[in-house]
Amino acid sequence: MSLNDVIHRAELPIDGRPHGIDLYSEILHAAVRRPGHVDVWYIARPTNVHHMRRSFQIIATGQTFPAWLGRHHKTAITPDGQSEWHVVESHCTHEYVTETPDMRDRKDRVPGFCDECGVHLVGDSDGGWTPRCPMGLS
Repeated sequence: MSLNDVIHRAELPIDGRPHGIDLYSEILHAAVRRPGHVDVWYIARPTNVHHMRRSFQIIATGQTFPAWLGRHHKTAITPDGQSEWHVVESHCTHEYVTETPDMRDRKDRVPGFCDECGVHLVGDSDGGWTPRCPMGLS
């Protein structure tokens, strides 16, 4: 880590859908702090680094991996030890996106929803899509 790196925390809902994080490097840690969510700690993207948002989904031990899920990053165990949750990266290509524009949206940053993996997206200004971050910021 450099002197200018900042560690952020994101709360990922356990809802069967991918959620975007503006991730600079690897996920540092995962923990269950409250029911229905897994918190992840990561190094935020510095302002001088190109956009690197990636998607992550929480799945349970014994749950089937959807086809678009790839690399396992971290495991979080509930405080009572009864459940294990896994942070897995989503590699959906977002080929089938339903646009959900609003009059307030910038024309080059139209929001959408992937019909394949269920992630909420925003236009990347280059004709592609990136996942929205879990806090609703894009």
